[in-house]
This record gives sequence, structure tokens and C-alpha cells, in this order.
Amino acid sequence: MRRYILIILFFLCSSSLWAQELPNETMVLAKAPINRYDMESIKRGAKFFATNCMSCHTMIYLRYDKIAIDAGITYDKMPVNVTTWPYGVKPPDLSLETSVRGVNWIYTYLHSFYLDPSRPTGVNNLLVPNTAMPDILAPYQGDQELVKGSIPQGVLLNDTEWYDLVKLTRQGSLTPEQFDATIADLVNFLAYAAEPYYVQQHCIGWWVLGFLVILFVMMYFLKREYWKDVKKHK
Repeated sequence: MRRYILIILFFLCSSSLWAQELPNETMVLAKAPINRYDMESIKRGAKFFATNCMSCHTMIYLRYDKIAIDAGITYDKMPVNVTTWPYGVKPPDLSLETSVRGVNWIYTYLHSFYLDPSRPTGVNNLLVPNTAMPDILAPYQGDQELVKGSIPQGVLLNDTEWYDLVKLTRQGSLTPEQFDATIADLVNFLAYAAEPYYVQQHCIGWWVLGFLVILFVMMYFLKREYWKDVKKHK
């Protein structure tokens, strides 16, 4: 009995320690307004990625995809052979980024840059403090500054959202509404890149469920017929 109690206590302690190690556990992420069935949005996001993101980021797993190719995301244009990067940090491949981070995380991250003169890039990020990524979206979004008295350590607690901690001091070429829509298109494309067959899988899933319902009905009536014979021979 004592051994079982010790085992239970071990797992409880281990789970609590593991939970404490999770970064930003109480972080509030904005909900990404994406629609995986909206192919026009995905195509717009692909073009935006090809124009603004592909100079640093690769997307190796999507090199043969028609939507990516039509948008100009091709293997020969990706920085696959670049060996030296500013600050010694290689930008990650974004093929599976939404599977790793989640669409809400990426959507919030792209909104959360703010001016920080102490950083080499001149900017910082609420979700990833001291990020090496420059704010390539500033020409579209504009410049954001931390709200006086906010928490600059990158931890958003309780009901705090990213827009509660930063304010727009200079508007870029897009209005806030247009910028939100553009980032939603980009995140929608990144979600597509991680799961290109998401829509087809969901359609197949409904067909499978329909088949199982029909099969269940058939098996039910077959079972009734079998039990009729069983009762006759009792």
C-alpha cells in the first residue's frame, strides 16, 4: 500500500514540476480569425509570404504545392544555401510552424512587436522577448510602443491582451483593420502549409462517419436476424 502511495505522489510532484516549467502558461493569445476553407485568403497569404517572408524563411515541405508555386514560393528562391545570418540566428523553416506553435500564437506574435532602442534590431516582442527577428511588418502596421506601466517581460497574465500593453504611435500603409486582415491571410496560409489536405481530410471524415452509421444500422438488423435463429433453437 505504501508503495502505491509513493508512486502516486511521485507522479503528482512530477506533473506539478512539469507545469511550472511551461513558459507563459497563463498567456492570453488573440484568436486568429482564419478560415481553412477560404482558398482566396490562403492564396493572398501565400503571395504575402513570397513577397515579405521568403527572403529569410524557407518552406521546404511546400515546394511542390500548386498554390505555393503560383504565388512564387519555389525552392530556387528560398534561402536554403545561406549560411551566415545576422546575430548568428537562422530563421526557422515555416512549413510546420502552425503545428508547433498554433495559429493563435503566430497571429499574436506578428501583432506584438514594439519599439525598443536597446535591441540591435530596434524592436522587441511581447511573446518572444529579445527576439532576433526584425519587425518586417512595420511598413504595413506602423510603429508600436509599450504602454507606460505595462509589463515588458513578455508575459501576458490573466485577461491582458497584447493590445493592452502596446499602442500604435505611427500608422503604416495599412489601417489596423486592413493589417489584421492581412495577417489573418498570412496565418491562414501557414495553417494550410502545415496541413495542405485539411479540407479533404474533413470531407473524407464525414463520408467515413456516414458509412459507419449505415454499417451500424445494417449490423443492428443483422444481429436481430441472428438472434431470431438463436431463440428458435433454445
